[in-house]
Amino acid sequence: MTRSRSLVLLVIALSATTVASGCRYRWLERRMAAHQRAMQQRIAAAEDAIRTASADSVRAAQAKDLEKTVSYYAPNAIMFGVGAPVQGIEGIRKVWQQLLATPNLQMKLTTISIEVSRSADLGWEYGSFEANSTDAKGKPVTQKGKYVVIWKLQPDGSWKIEADLSNPQ
Repeated sequence: MTRSRSLVLLVIALSATTVASGCRYRWLERRMAAHQRAMQQRIAAAEDAIRTASADSVRAAQAKDLEKTVSYYAPNAIMFGVGAPVQGIEGIRKVWQQLLATPNLQMKLTTISIEVSRSADLGWEYGSFEANSTDAKGKPVTQKGKYVVIWKLQPDGSWKIEADLSNPQ
């Protein structure tokens, strides 16, 4: 084989390798973009599901539906509020039972943000709250504060509260 013919074959082989590499790179680039879009869709769907669960839990509390309110908590959830933390459904049920028995209680939550982990199985919501009620003498009482709620995707596809933290102002 002549030297010029060897050089031509080498150029052709290198060109073919370069074209194949370019095709492989574009394929990988498209695959990564599709994966990124799928992740963004999962995260957006999780945010929507958390937003819906949060709104439904607030409506249940506003309706003073104890069992429905408690149903949004995971079995080993923890609640931090005034006083010691409470862990587990039974302790959380007692807290909500006392809270919902407050005379003329009206609650309002304002969600500032909901964010979801990259794995789309954990989310956190934070915002502010206002609770209006009356004391034993009928005098209006208002309590405002901030809150953070940690949500976790459950095996059945539902979202449950793992941690509920409130901080009165």
